[in-house]
Amino acid sequence: MSDDDNLPDLSGPLPLDLSKVEITPAHIIPTTEFIRPCKRIEPETKEFVGFPTIVDRFAALTSELPLAGAAAMKPLADGELAITAHLRARAPWYATAIDLLDQQWRLQLWLGRPWIAFRPLLLVGPPGCGKSHLARMIAERSGVGHSILSLAGVADATTVEGTPRGFTNTMPCFPALTMAQHGTANPIVVVEELDKAGVSARHGDPVTALLTLIEPGTAKQYWDRCLLAPVDVSHVNWILTANSLAGLPAPLRSRLDIVHVGGPAPKHFDILLTNLLDEIAGQWRLPHALLPTLAPAAEELLCHRFARHRSVRRLERELRAAMAAGIAASPRRFS
Repeated sequence: MSDDDNLPDLSGPLPLDLSKVEITPAHIIPTTEFIRPCKRIEPETKEFVGFPTIVDRFAALTSELPLAGAAAMKPLADGELAITAHLRARAPWYATAIDLLDQQWRLQLWLGRPWIAFRPLLLVGPPGCGKSHLARMIAERSGVGHSILSLAGVADATTVEGTPRGFTNTMPCFPALTMAQHGTANPIVVVEELDKAGVSARHGDPVTALLTLIEPGTAKQYWDRCLLAPVDVSHVNWILTANSLAGLPAPLRSRLDIVHVGGPAPKHFDILLTNLLDEIAGQWRLPHALLPTLAPAAEELLCHRFARHRSVRRLERELRAAMAAGIAASPRRFS
């Protein structure tokens, strides 16, 4: 037995009950709540009349960007953080992942850093268990802005690390692009289907490209081939999803908090249905009350089917089909 066999398992939540730590002014440490990711973007040697320059397109990266998320981390009357309370109410079956994030957010507050920050998180679970659903819920509730990147079938590192000068539509690395789009220094980047990425001898490996962007030391001064300048992407938060750890390189796994997740149980059907209806309402830009009414028989059938297949993805498809059937049976009348 090696010495490593005697080390404690630190892959899950730390054995500290930070929920009982009271946040007081004495804990506040003065910090800078804005950062300037890029000091200067190298101008193009040739500009085209009528087209914005790279300096103009990504000017946000040379301005002071806020470290956001204070509202989401506000402690409630019962001591629970606002974002944690929302996640527990909407996805109680993901308690392990939520507890892990809650510990890090409480530590942030204790240190006087009231913004969303957490170690790169990898959610591993079977297809359809709702990994992406949880990742998007965290990202949307955080209030820091987010972007989603799927690596399924992608065999090109430029998808992650951006394209160099000379390309028709050159772009900076994906986290810097997300920062520029949302105007925050600490957005959340959701990378889905991590284990389904391909490898190209010519265009590189997108999974390997993540290493330098996730590692804080190299992310602090990441040389961007589009900006032709170093850019600080070290405050970007990462949530990755995969069906399996097989094939993921050890150096990448060592940089991630890995949480194995399962799907919701049949007893969670009502909560899950509410979550999906909220998502659909958001996509359709409608108040929840204006969504097509789901007949009791249809809801009962959805519940019965979910108890059999336990797939969040399949339930969403069936829910949309049931809503479409209801619309067809009672068409909307326009006067």
